[in-house]
Parts: sequence; C-alpha cells; structure tokens
Amino acid sequence: MKNVYLTAFLTLLTITGFSQTKTIVGIMPFNTTSSGNDNYYNRQNQTQSANIIAIQDAVSDAFLNAKRFTLVEREKMALIKGEKKTQQSDEFIDGSTVEQSKSMGASYIVTGNIQEASFEEKQSELSGLGGFAIPSRKAKISFNIKVIDVSTGQVIKSETIQPKGGSLLGQLSGTAPKSAQGAISKAIQDIESKVDEFVSINFPVSFDIAEINEVDGGGNAKKVLITGGSAFGLKKGDKLIVVEVVEMEVNGKKMNRKKNIGELKIEKIEDENFSICSVKNGGLDINSKFVAKGKLKVITQE
Repeated sequence: MKNVYLTAFLTLLTITGFSQTKTIVGIMPFNTTSSGNDNYYNRQNQTQSANIIAIQDAVSDAFLNAKRFTLVEREKMALIKGEKKTQQSDEFIDGSTVEQSKSMGASYIVTGNIQEASFEEKQSELSGLGGFAIPSRKAKISFNIKVIDVSTGQVIKSETIQPKGGSLLGQLSGTAPKSAQGAISKAIQDIESKVDEFVSINFPVSFDIAEINEVDGGGNAKKVLITGGSAFGLKKGDKLIVVEVVEMEVNGKKMNRKKNIGELKIEKIEDENFSICSVKNGGLDINSKFVAKGKLKVITQE
C-alpha cells in the first residue's frame, strides 16, 4: 500500500513540475484623446463611454481567448487607475502603479489610448450608374496599445490598431451597417482579431519537452511529448519551433540566445497539460540535446 501511495505522490510531483502556469496581466481602464471634430461622439457622451468599455472588452477577450493569461480583476485595476496622478500624460505609468500591479501577481500591465473614434456618413455618386447616389456609412477607430513589463517598468510592446467598420462596397452588397452605432460596433468586432494577432506575435508561449516517445535507428527523434495542452489553446495540427537556449556573455553581460534546432507538429492533444508531437525536422539535434540535458524550449509560431 505504501508503494502505491509513493507512486501516486511521485506522479503528482512529475505532473506539477511539468505543468505550465498562466501569465497574469492587468489591463488598465482605457483613456481617450479622440479629437473633438467627431459630431457623433460629441452628441452622445453616454454612447462614447459605452464604446470605450466595448473596445477594452475586446482587448480583454483577445487575451482570455489565448488561454494562457489570467487577468487581474477589472475593479482592482480601476482602483489603481483612480489613484494615479491625473496630471500626468495618459500613457504615464508611475512606480506605484507598477508596484501595486506586481503585488497582485501581474507580470505585465496593458494600457490603451483611443486616439480616434469617428463616424462618417455621406452620399457617394457612382458615375457608372448615371450619378446615382449611394449612402456610405463608415466608422473608424484608432487606438494605441502598450505592454509594460512589471519587473522593469519598461514598455516592451507598442502598436496602433486601426479597424474600420462600414464601406461603400458594403452598401452596394447590402452587408453594410444600417446605422452609425452599427458601423461603430462592426469596427469594435474587428478589434479582437487584430489584438489576437498582436498577442500571438508578441507573446509566444513556450513549453518543455517532457520526454522523447519515439526514436528511429539513426538516433532521430520522431515523436515527443510536450508540456502544453488544451489549457493553453493548442490544437491538433499546430506547428511549433524547438529552440536551444544558450547562455552567452557579451561585453561582460550575460545574455540568452535562442537557436532554432527543429520543428514539431501536434498530432494529439492528450489533456490540459500534455500533447504528442511528430518531429518535422531537426530530430537528431532534438534527441541528442535532450539526452544531454540541454536547455530546450518549444515555442508557438504563426
């Protein structure tokens, strides 16, 4: 009986040691510096506030959909936002904000500043139709998203995202929004796919190789088990890169160099934490460096 308990305990330790932890992110309430020439927004401040929240929700959803992030509660981030100095610029993140976010376990802070939120409706004349006027409704949203590394307080990622809602082509095809708010809503819907791409490119997730499942006669790894599964949004057919992390010293400074040594393809998702992959290339290096206990990481790719 003792052996059974010991085996179960060791198995639990193994699974715990290999399982991945989700990165904690705090999303600050978004600001707006949208220009004052937008009649639609100036007439409807309540609608403007609702759309600012909808834009932030779209960004939050994109991080959650990646399945590898945990978000700090919105109310807690709003409290931090209310405490920071309003005299500072919209993008300013002071030491207190960083420290409070760190105390909540956050590794990163995400800020957003809405630079433009405009709606335009006009009659477009098409010469090919004898000057027939077609109503064109178009919304434009532009906002800057920044990611701050809590450990250093430095901005590590920044990008301006500009989805558009509505077009003349849409009017002709009958698929265009029928109202100003419809065009705005369409533009907001487009945000999520763009932020999905931003997250995928800038936050590739990494896993470990748990074991080599199959090796051919030449010493090439053919199948491997990695420590990533459904909990991190992985799916059958995903391609992954295997890198060797080598520590180097340059001008007295220690740096990590990631060297690509192979490529994997997920064949089967076993559960939340594990997947079986076939080795597409680099099998010899993967096997030899794994056996030699080299520092290998498996990274997602687009």
